This record gives sequence, C-alpha cells and structure tokens, in this order.
Amino acid sequence: MSEDPNPLAESGVTMHSDSEQYSAGEDLSSPPSSSSTPIVLYKPPTVWSMLRGAAINLLLPFINGMMLGFGELFAHEAAFRLGWGGTRVFPLSRRTAHPIGPGIEIRERRRPRPDLQDLTSLE
Repeated sequence: MSEDPNPLAESGVTMHSDSEQYSAGEDLSSPPSSSSTPIVLYKPPTVWSMLRGAAINLLLPFINGMMLGFGELFAHEAAFRLGWGGTRVFPLSRRTAHPIGPGIEIRERRRPRPDLQDLTSLE
C-alpha cells in the first residue's frame, strides 16, 4: 500500500488564500460580492505631501539636535553652578595657556620626564 504524498488532497478541506479566490462556485472575472470599496495602494505625490515629508525628514531632526545641544549646555551649567561632580568650565589644559593675540597663545613648556635610561645611568 503506497501512501499519498499529499494526504489533504483527498480530504475535501479547502484552504482559502488572502490573495486569490479559490472557490469553485465563484467566477474569477466578476468582482467580489461584498460592497466594500477597493483599496488604493498608490497615490501620486502632491505638493503638500512633499512639503510634509521634507519637514519631517529635514526640519524635525535639526530641531531635535538643537534641543539636545541646549539641554546639554543647560545641564552642564546647572551642574557647574551647583558644584556637582567637580565640573569645570575650562579644562586643565587651558589653565597653563596664556593668550597673547587672536588665535595665538603661549603654553608653558613641559619638562620631559626622566625615563628608565636616565635613572639607571652611572654618570
């Protein structure tokens, strides 16, 4: 006795698809019997939809970035004024620099640290 490769083929079970009509009694060329309106899958773009899309994709990220920047500046200023976590307005590297003109500053020369050769020489 050989088994049928598709056991549901003889069972009379009909599985309906979402995209096609499989009922034997319906004519595929006639519209469905329901009174629903057809679904519109594509509408050509209008000027208003293009402006709305440009505003969402270009303007809103710019405003979001500005608000994040202002929030960070405000939080840093509040933390500095309240003395939280050792916040500083100027980094330590700027304390040793002296401005002498526009875009020109003098920095103190750092002394080279002695390396292992200097510490182990017999001279």
